[in-house]
Amino acid sequence: MADPKQETPRVIHLGQITDEIIDGWIGGWAERFEKRDGGHYCKVCGSQVMQTTCYVSIHLKMFEPACAGSGKVEKINYPFCPKCDGDIDHVTACYHVEVMEDTEFRVKPHGTLPSRQMIEFWRGGQFVAGIYPHQDGIRVVSKYMTGVEKEAGLPPAAVIFLGKEPVGEG
Repeated sequence: MADPKQETPRVIHLGQITDEIIDGWIGGWAERFEKRDGGHYCKVCGSQVMQTTCYVSIHLKMFEPACAGSGKVEKINYPFCPKCDGDIDHVTACYHVEVMEDTEFRVKPHGTLPSRQMIEFWRGGQFVAGIYPHQDGIRVVSKYMTGVEKEAGLPPAAVIFLGKEPVGEG
């Protein structure tokens, strides 16, 4: 039998959140809490504000209404008043993102490559990146490349970040 003195952690499930909801949180927190005496306090009851983590699962809009994605989770600080809101262990939510719209991949012949082909990535009718064979793997070339991130997990993956403007221009 469970120990009655041991409390079950309180988890708040917010469901799907949007930019508007996040903006509302920030505005709401500014209205509910005030900074004084080196801390933040609830304007209603005067209690010191606590903070927990909101774990936001990133899902792809293309799968809506289902919640599905790559498994990526972002963490957001989530302030609360323990007296007005109760004790909160953590908060969960999901955020649906759009996969880059108006994009396409094209396999093209390439006369000087050993495999005789390359892949072009197009966005909005404009060539953005080329993917070529490399002696140790693949090579991605783009004047729009703003970063590369290796994702943990199996199988390992890399994300190539592509900006809206060419790097060094705009």
